[in-house]
Amino acid sequence: MYKVLLVEDDTALRFIYSKMKTWSDCGFSISAEAANGKQALEILENRSFDLIFTDIRMPFIDGIEMLRKLHDKGNTIPVVFASSYDEFEYARQGLILGAFDYLLKPVKQKNLEEVLNRVRSHIDELNDRDKIAPVVAEIVNELDILSDENKFINQVIFYFSAHYREPFTVDDIADSHGYSKDYFSKLFKQNFGVTFHEFHSRVKIGYAIELIQTGNYKTYEISDMLGYASVDYFTKVFKEITGTTPSKFK
Repeated sequence: MYKVLLVEDDTALRFIYSKMKTWSDCGFSISAEAANGKQALEILENRSFDLIFTDIRMPFIDGIEMLRKLHDKGNTIPVVFASSYDEFEYARQGLILGAFDYLLKPVKQKNLEEVLNRVRSHIDELNDRDKIAPVVAEIVNELDILSDENKFINQVIFYFSAHYREPFTVDDIADSHGYSKDYFSKLFKQNFGVTFHEFHSRVKIGYAIELIQTGNYKTYEISDMLGYASVDYFTKVFKEITGTTPSKFK
């Protein structure tokens, strides 16, 4: 469950929010509550959360000022505001400061569900970025590829990170993302600056180096694991990319 910090000065509303089944249905749980932004910031000093769900107008420190202080500290926790119609200008200020979204009061479970699903997707994507396999990350860095805000590049990186130990083809990755082979190959070249085959070969050889360094595998075993048709062809590709043969690399 993703942890939520609920910030609301109305005790009755906090109770209503806490009883909404939508939180758990979407994979969230209210882990702590605060009556205003001041209390929330104090809680955040010692605890971490995945989402802040907050009112806008509150005593001491309101939602906007709380978000501003979080922003100044470099805190990137998604913040969702709950506001009434006459607080739209406040909500707009929050969006300018980087709030994830806002919901109109009274908050309906259907609308909350829609926002929570998007928050969860956002968090999952950030977590995926942290799980990028080092061998894939190294190739991406070598090619000076910028993945931020590029959905296609991120899709490819995450797929390679999850499957780089397995033999797969351009058809496999294209099908998994709903692209035709030709269109995927065209997008790949446009976004990565190299062909799918070139990138795939670099990743496979990077993994081959990992396997060689363990000292547990013979060259022909690594060639088979990576799906090469022959040891000779594997050796040829390895030398083209590293400048030496697998046996000399050992």
